[in-house]
Amino acid sequence: MKKLFNYFILTFLAGSILFTGCKKEDDPVPPTISFNAAAGYISTNTTAKYGDSLTFGVIAKSNGTDKLAKFQLFANGDQVTDSTISTHDFTYGFYIFKSILDIEIWKIVITDIAGNVDSTAVTITANFGEILSYPSIVLGAQDNTVEKSFLSYSNSSATTYFQVEAFNHQADIDMFCFYENTASHVNLMTLAAPGSGITGIFTGTTAPENYTTQNVTYFVKTTLTAAQFDAVQNDAVILASYDPNSKFKKAKLLTTGDIYAFKLASGKVGLLKVTAVEGTETGTLQIAVKIQK
Repeated sequence: MKKLFNYFILTFLAGSILFTGCKKEDDPVPPTISFNAAAGYISTNTTAKYGDSLTFGVIAKSNGTDKLAKFQLFANGDQVTDSTISTHDFTYGFYIFKSILDIEIWKIVITDIAGNVDSTAVTITANFGEILSYPSIVLGAQDNTVEKSFLSYSNSSATTYFQVEAFNHQADIDMFCFYENTASHVNLMTLAAPGSGITGIFTGTTAPENYTTQNVTYFVKTTLTAAQFDAVQNDAVILASYDPNSKFKKAKLLTTGDIYAFKLASGKVGLLKVTAVEGTETGTLQIAVKIQK
């Protein structure tokens, strides 16, 4: 899985970068630094959803005598920027995308040539989305007559259907389970959606390829562990786990312990953990799911 917490910063910098000496005063007066409070900038403590873009501006001024010499930016104590400067007035801008952390503290520090320091910080508190959890969903492969093969997440519930039933709810069908092991298609136990182009698995007039409405669900295999999946309590990790550049229209070769992120035609994103795989065309697949509410 891609790294779940990266600082994404775009900066724009104003001020001279030439370094010169300066006379130190007997009674040092510190420089001043603050976040830009203009419209569109974050200057006070606030909340944000995962992935929100937050723009910051920095305004620093010297004491009128000692030039500003160093600007530093920290995120939760980790240094992100350390710039050497030489100017009496300094402005700086950057933006971030809200990470999966519950709390982010962004601190700015200015130091002048005489060693005088000023700093300030803002706290970004998470406002992540709620999720629905389904600890056990059992699906049957195409020839299983006991367990249903089709799954819908509509209406804030996980509902399973047999093939004939699913045809009458085709606009709600998000996934189906099947097993395929041929010379040209070694998919084994697989999840796909009606719009994935899978044909010849389910037969008859109620087969998914005959649907008028064919939803597409995209799957991304993650590197999350079972413990990390179990710890998910909001949609931040779910959204961070879905990489649209690595999406596929099916999740194949499913094995116990696999964890996939998926995105429905409705736009909702979820995680599924494979908890059991048994048999072939008459076999079963058991999954646990956490999905945006």
